Amino acid sequence: MKRGLLILALAAVLFVALSGVALAATPQQIYNDYIDNGRLDGTYSDAELKAYLNSAYVHQYGDLTKTIELDTLVKRILAARDRFPFTGMEIALMAVGVLVLAGAGVGLRRLARKKA
Repeated sequence: MKRGLLILALAAVLFVALSGVALAATPQQIYNDYIDNGRLDGTYSDAELKAYLNSAYVHQYGDLTKTIELDTLVKRILAARDRFPFTGMEIALMAVGVLVLAGAGVGLRRLARKKA
């Protein structure tokens, strides 16, 4: 029973840790969002917007005038954002990681004492 709960907890932690990459917007999705109505409706992270700026595919095959407009919009958005290195979610994830590691250490010490 404990092993099953441990595996389930590990799977949940890995899901939370790795799902951000899988759910990130692609440069094509950002381009399509802008082409749809001439503005960005979604909320995109700095990394997603920088990935759009560095995307050779969108800049090669997209409409030249639209990509130039979107490039200036994305650069203006990136320049206007505050540069705080951590978000609340990242701090919360770090706190959870600390608690998990501390709990694992305490659990291993108790397990070692029982067997010895």
